[in-house]
Amino acid sequence: MQHRPRLKPLGTAKSVVVRTDEQGAPIFVRLPGKPARRVAVIRERWRIDDEWWRHAISRNYLTVVLDDGKALTLYHDLLMDEWYVQRG
Repeated sequence: MQHRPRLKPLGTAKSVVVRTDEQGAPIFVRLPGKPARRVAVIRERWRIDDEWWRHAISRNYLTVVLDDGKALTLYHDLLMDEWYVQRG
């Protein structure tokens, strides 16, 4: 009998703490169990508003680079006013 590896979901979002400027752009990000890092660059922004017929989704996504060079994809859940990091 063959054993198949267990599948793990990709891209599971994790809650993060984000401090923003007056316009709502992230300036500091604190990942779980890590110290806060300054956002050095925002590379890309996009918005998703979808699935209104089931469960509404309204999110602002950003690809950012932190001051240590690490690139992250963040999203701000506009309905819940919470920030997440999306991993691939």
